[in-house]
Amino acid sequence: MKITRISAYEARLPYIGGQYVWGRGEIIEVALSVVIVVETDAGISGCGECCPIEGNYLAAYPEGIIPSLIRLAPALIGEDPREVHAIERTMDGVLRGHPYAKSALDAACWDILGKSTGLPACTLMGGRLTDGGPMYRVVPQKPVDEAAHEMEAHRAAGYRQFQIKVGNDWERDIDAIQMAAGLLAPGESAFADANTGWTVNEAVRVVRAVKDTGIMIEQPCPTYEECLHVRSRCDLPMKLDECVTGLPIAERIVQDKSAEVVCLKLSNLGGLTKARRVRDYLVEHGLHVVAEDTWGGEITTAAVAHFAASTPDRFLYNTTDLCNYVTASTGIERPRVENGRLYASEAPGLGVEPDFEALGAATAVYE
Repeated sequence: MKITRISAYEARLPYIGGQYVWGRGEIIEVALSVVIVVETDAGISGCGECCPIEGNYLAAYPEGIIPSLIRLAPALIGEDPREVHAIERTMDGVLRGHPYAKSALDAACWDILGKSTGLPACTLMGGRLTDGGPMYRVVPQKPVDEAAHEMEAHRAAGYRQFQIKVGNDWERDIDAIQMAAGLLAPGESAFADANTGWTVNEAVRVVRAVKDTGIMIEQPCPTYEECLHVRSRCDLPMKLDECVTGLPIAERIVQDKSAEVVCLKLSNLGGLTKARRVRDYLVEHGLHVVAEDTWGGEITTAAVAHFAASTPDRFLYNTTDLCNYVTASTGIERPRVENGRLYASEAPGLGVEPDFEALGAATAVYE
């Protein structure tokens, strides 16, 4: 089986809540996504998606994704997409970095591998070790009464984990964290995600002020070293996210004991192939992981669902249904969500097909 054509499509994904506020006042109303379709001479095609969002991820789109395909796509034409590790090595050999474009191509190859064998992607990644990953729900930066209302609605839908967006004004963030702690019901948990928004000084002040809340602190500062400094002065559990870009950082996290939970974003790591390697290393060392991505529609969510399903349930902290955060479609047959859990399809591959009617004409075609 050989790759004969690679096509790229662009999609605009409006946030279902109108405005998504995070970090230091960044606002997302519409996220831009890229869907990749890989076709083969066997008549089997696969799809992948990457959707960088504002702030930390903006540089990857559109300047990074479509132009990077100019290097990546020709190198993959004629290759066997089922050889996912060979595909990985080829992509890394022709282009350093650019994990977002590689992630979509990698997912498409896993999709083809699954379809060619008649097996779901999660089975090929090690097995369905979690049947329905527990999800968290984001409560964006809003007034207390609005945040409480959103949490109640999510609670009714089965969610028991909540992400509180902070990182804007550290003094107000203290109030927001304490407020969130007071809104939690028995058996629920929350984590305060600063999205790299605090300085070291601000982060230390926050974690000392909220040390009695029990709420997990997520990615307080931009760099790993800054987060490690905050960790040394923090009695709360720590979760790392944006700084987790590959196995070298995972090794440092284990060595430094710098976090209890590690967030693995597929496109931040370069795709399912690399993410699985990092995930397995962390799990082997007893750390919990989050299976997710930066943003996206049905195709991204399908890849996340299979990644979550192939994670041992004891070590899957949570996952998320990104396609239910947006009002537009990238794929058909969205992953099943039930009672606050995300389920991977039992169909071969990712179990999703591109929504060509919604996507429109291809932006770029390579053959």
